[in-house]
Amino acid sequence: MSENSATPDLKTPNISISVTGSALDVVMTTGLDYQFMFARVVRMLHEEGAHVVNASFSVVDDTIFHTIHSKVNGENGAEAEREAGRICERLRKFVSDVD
Repeated sequence: MSENSATPDLKTPNISISVTGSALDVVMTTGLDYQFMFARVVRMLHEEGAHVVNASFSVVDDTIFHTIHSKVNGENGAEAEREAGRICERLRKFVSDVD
């Protein structure tokens, strides 16, 4: 295989979001060219009023695994779930716009 014949394989960002009560968990996988997304997602959560409890990432070969655990503010469970739903839509839109 020739060294200049292939361009780097860009892994399309993938996001999975789960909501349980006021807990909002984000798991995102990206390629090495999308390292900026981790900080962007954490910043979006802060902008939306979510409290980031834990955030980490790990790199395996050419894939980055991002995990963010956060709590959504709300006066009651239903309000927290509505807020979480709104935040989920913003995060999904961000990831799809990057792709």
